[in-house]
Amino acid sequence: MVDDIELGDQRGERKSPWRPTSFTFRRSTTLGTALTSRVPTTEYEFFGNLPTLTSEEITGQWKLIIFIIGHDMPKGPLATACQWYSQYLQMKFTETWHLLAPSLEGLEDSSKGPRAGDLVVVYHFVYTIAQLLSTRRNATLVEIVDELDNNSLLKPQGDEERAKPNQIVFAIVGWLSMLYEAVSHPKPDKLEVRKTSTSSSGQRNDLVTRKYLSFGQGFEYIDVPLYTMLGKFGYLIPMARIHSIRQPGFSHHGQSGIVQVHSVCFDTLHQIAGLKIEWVSSLALHLELDSGKKTLKLFQFPSFCRMMMVDRKKHLLSRLLNDHADSQCEDVNAADIPTDEFFEEILRSYRLIFGQDERSWKGFTKMLTGLEENHEQGMTSWACDPLLRVLCGQSSSSTEARYIYEELDNNQPTTYYTLDEFPFFGKRLMELAEFDNQHQPQTVMSLLNDRRDIAARFNLRSTQLLVLFATVTILLMVLSLCFQIWQVVLAKQQLQQASSPSFST
Repeated sequence: MVDDIELGDQRGERKSPWRPTSFTFRRSTTLGTALTSRVPTTEYEFFGNLPTLTSEEITGQWKLIIFIIGHDMPKGPLATACQWYSQYLQMKFTETWHLLAPSLEGLEDSSKGPRAGDLVVVYHFVYTIAQLLSTRRNATLVEIVDELDNNSLLKPQGDEERAKPNQIVFAIVGWLSMLYEAVSHPKPDKLEVRKTSTSSSGQRNDLVTRKYLSFGQGFEYIDVPLYTMLGKFGYLIPMARIHSIRQPGFSHHGQSGIVQVHSVCFDTLHQIAGLKIEWVSSLALHLELDSGKKTLKLFQFPSFCRMMMVDRKKHLLSRLLNDHADSQCEDVNAADIPTDEFFEEILRSYRLIFGQDERSWKGFTKMLTGLEENHEQGMTSWACDPLLRVLCGQSSSSTEARYIYEELDNNQPTTYYTLDEFPFFGKRLMELAEFDNQHQPQTVMSLLNDRRDIAARFNLRSTQLLVLFATVTILLMVLSLCFQIWQVVLAKQQLQQASSPSFST
């Protein structure tokens, strides 16, 4: 299951100024054009040429975003995150239109894609599901579908025709939680989740993970709580950690509960351990290490995490996570999972792996260049989250990245972190550090670039200087000897010339 977590206190949200990133996008789209007094006007296109929304569709879109983020004044990185997520949803609507059109009242069954005004219906449908997800205790999939039907949001259907409504609600819960990504074209009698990841080159790979037990289920579990149904797919929902995160067997240079930046940064993991990154769309897989394949899974949508930094009392996922925690704990007190801190921790993990090490964030930038080149050539469908560019492709002290991290906390980054600072993912970070410690440099270049052990690095540099000094000394001695030999030879030649008889003409 997702690593146990330790409860913490809510951090207040700071409002920081925001400046556009150095990355440019092709064409602006609309998020709240009809509400320009509230919505930022600097917007970008992240998923290609999406259709322009009508004013009514924009209103529905904005209503959903306000509900998710908990207030109606997104600024800075949050505004960028909202813009990205709005377009992400719009793309998902198009991908699953074959399920939406025959299920939702007000849409044409035979339509091949959304027409002007159709998304008003869809946004209201998603908004209603979000409300039920955040308020209905121990909600079940069939319960949500029945409630939507009672509100006349679904077309009249017999029991045997309820597959598509269940499938589309299941997909929407995935979009709203990012705990999984539903297959856009599931089998008629199945609820299916996507079983692919994206490699460093942008190619889709078969997903290999310990977190998923199954990638498809029938409809036999739609009448049990959502967390139970999701448990049939695997360990997808974060749980509260009751015991200390420090466990026997985990130590780093003899310091239990300490993670050194240079042991888990991308450059060290890639250059020394040969580790590669796999990008995933499920939060449950973030920081999962596959030591056999030498891959590290990272959640690819930090914009979603930024949107989810919401007061836990208003949080869209608090009801689901707390219901799950209550079912796992015999404590009479109601659970209070710090959902907001879960998402903050994911954002800080990007800083740990990329942002605090120059070689690491430059390595990501190089990786991203290859991804975008492959995307332009039609070889991949990769669409980079704008905040991923900042958090992984820039120094954490850069202007754009600093604004994001100032919203998380006021702590300055250090070279060491305690696992108490990562109660959700500390165990995975420690596993990553231990994996790195098991590998030693295999080439001279990697040996010179190994920065994990400062003392060893100092000794190596000292040895290098001694070797260099000795080499230069020997070279100078050889040159001096050669010069002396040359002087002897020159003197001998002059002596021979002086002693030989001269002839005149």
